[in-house]
Amino acid sequence: MMKQTLITTLILAVLCGGAWAQPKVNGNAPIREKRGYNQRVAIDTAHVRVLYALNAKDIKDENTYLDLGKLEVGKRVWKYSSEFVYSSDLKVTEWVREKGYKGNVPKTAFIRGEKSDKWSELVYSDYTIRGKQLEEQACFPLWAERENSSYTEPWPLMQWTLANEQLSILGHRCQKATCRFRGRDFVAWFAADVPIKGGPWKFGGLPGLILKVSDVQNIYVWEAVAIERGTYPIMQYPDKLYPKSTRKSVWQRQKKYNEDYRNAIGWTSLEGRPMPPKVRFEPLEKE
Repeated sequence: MMKQTLITTLILAVLCGGAWAQPKVNGNAPIREKRGYNQRVAIDTAHVRVLYALNAKDIKDENTYLDLGKLEVGKRVWKYSSEFVYSSDLKVTEWVREKGYKGNVPKTAFIRGEKSDKWSELVYSDYTIRGKQLEEQACFPLWAERENSSYTEPWPLMQWTLANEQLSILGHRCQKATCRFRGRDFVAWFAADVPIKGGPWKFGGLPGLILKVSDVQNIYVWEAVAIERGTYPIMQYPDKLYPKSTRKSVWQRQKKYNEDYRNAIGWTSLEGRPMPPKVRFEPLEKE
């Protein structure tokens, strides 16, 4: 009997994609097919944008990134979002316009990167900074659209300690800084010769642009791959698509969908039992 139980457990682990083998930075939730791309409005104009590889296996190959994020720097507004998701939404819109198709579009055909068919809050949330306020518009996975919401919190959020070590990134001499933030220890490398006190995700507050940042375990790693200058409209989804909430509530729900998507949306087995065990998910914010 014990042998049979062990075999059953191993089979469930395989069916869950080896859920407990390694910690994951995204769970098993599928991506959203529609995000309201055509409802966005311009809120500012950026003249600088910085592109970041997230968890790149090969920094020279975009197809190995979990995401290609972009920081857009305007006079009044800064925004961090996914360039992969933006370019996918654009291609879907053009495809629909060309074919006159009104049903669901196979969006995964247009998305690049590792695990492009999986939802992650780091990829499907937009982070907008106005002065000393940061807003996250949190887009939840397929069949969880009712959870879409937003919240604001003070920015910058991190208290940094500067170090003397230096590193060259994109031709810029970067200085090391460290901090502890919401349960994780981080190391950042910032370029003092680029007077932008921001970086990827929620990172900011250093005396120069953050070009690389990671937690000390290297579970999450962002590295800048380009600094571009031009004219870029900064777009935002309307507030009505993202009702106001709190950071704690959004964080708890994001964690739930990452760890246990199928049970979170109410799926059960054919026998009416809960679905197999949850993913060993590693949230960026642990508290």
